[in-house]
Amino acid sequence: MVKPSWGIKRTCQNCAARFYDLNKSPIKCPKCGREHDREDFVKVRRGRAAAATTAAAAAAAAAAAAKAAAAKNKKLEEAAIDDDAALDADDEALEDTDDLADEAEDIEVEVEDDKGEGDR
Repeated sequence: MVKPSWGIKRTCQNCAARFYDLNKSPIKCPKCGREHDREDFVKVRRGRAAAATTAAAAAAAAAAAAKAAAAKNKKLEEAAIDDDAALDADDEALEDTDDLADEAEDIEVEVEDDKGEGDR
């Protein structure tokens, strides 16, 4: 059974030992001997100003991510344009086959029958 004279049960921030503060100030850990102020055990709560700052930081991070995505998309579009230009150049090189058509008519091909005789 807990007695009020023992004080509040605390956890040492140095060695994580659990102990009662015995209503003393400063609070001293019996295991490691570190002295704590009562303020060391108070949990810090976030106020409205901190929440607003966090929201502003999140908005700034989102804007930076959007800007980075836009820059990446621009680079991809430029690369696609460069690839299209290279493909167009390749297509132009392949389309100049008119002079080859005249040479194809002059080529004679020998076809052999099943008997092994050439057709002339």
